[in-house]
Amino acid sequence: MPYPLDDATATALVSLFPWVMTRSPQAPVQAAVEALLQAEQARRGHPDPKTGALQVPALTQGNLLKEEYDLSTHAHHDGWRVGAVIADVKGMINLNARFGFPTGDALLRATVESLAAQYPGAKVVRLHPDAFAALLVPTSQLTVSESLAGPTHEALSRDVRRVLPPGTPDADAPSWTVSLLEVTVDAPSHWQVLGPLVWAELERAHVMQRSGRAQGLQRRRLRLDGFVPGPATL
Repeated sequence: MPYPLDDATATALVSLFPWVMTRSPQAPVQAAVEALLQAEQARRGHPDPKTGALQVPALTQGNLLKEEYDLSTHAHHDGWRVGAVIADVKGMINLNARFGFPTGDALLRATVESLAAQYPGAKVVRLHPDAFAALLVPTSQLTVSESLAGPTHEALSRDVRRVLPPGTPDADAPSWTVSLLEVTVDAPSHWQVLGPLVWAELERAHVMQRSGRAQGLQRRRLRLDGFVPGPATL
């Protein structure tokens, strides 16, 4: 038997997701409950239903990197390190207009599947609606290198073509911006700090590549040991 909500609880629930008042004016409480459930599932690592990728809250709020910290942090004396291969589908609006949304959705899922196949053991996260990052976490025993961009793009082109209508010319096929990142964190105090740091650097690497301000493998080193640089090192 459903548990009834009092008016104050229902109002508080809807206030968490005010957009339900315009999208679901007839049943805003039900819509808010569903939104809350989806947010919690994303945090716990449930894949995005459209693409099959993990969602950002699993990285920034959940325990996606807990095992990686527990199993590997003491074995890396030169810092905890993770690599990333970021694939951003170019011109998704035009692709949806040309092929239709069902094919567009299949294209996104095929992108995720291609990244997972190319980098077994990586954790594929949906950064943005059309951008995905394969995290080469320590336990995957994979490392990122300058040479990955070209082969990654070629494999994506090959793997994703199967979802396009037969006879689609190469000029109309999708393309990707591929960014490469390596993040090293010195002396992380606990696993909870890793997710937000990695997410922030993924975002920065993606923007830098898209804007043309960075090419090739971007490297970041983050110090969490309380070190304050002196005048000679500024």
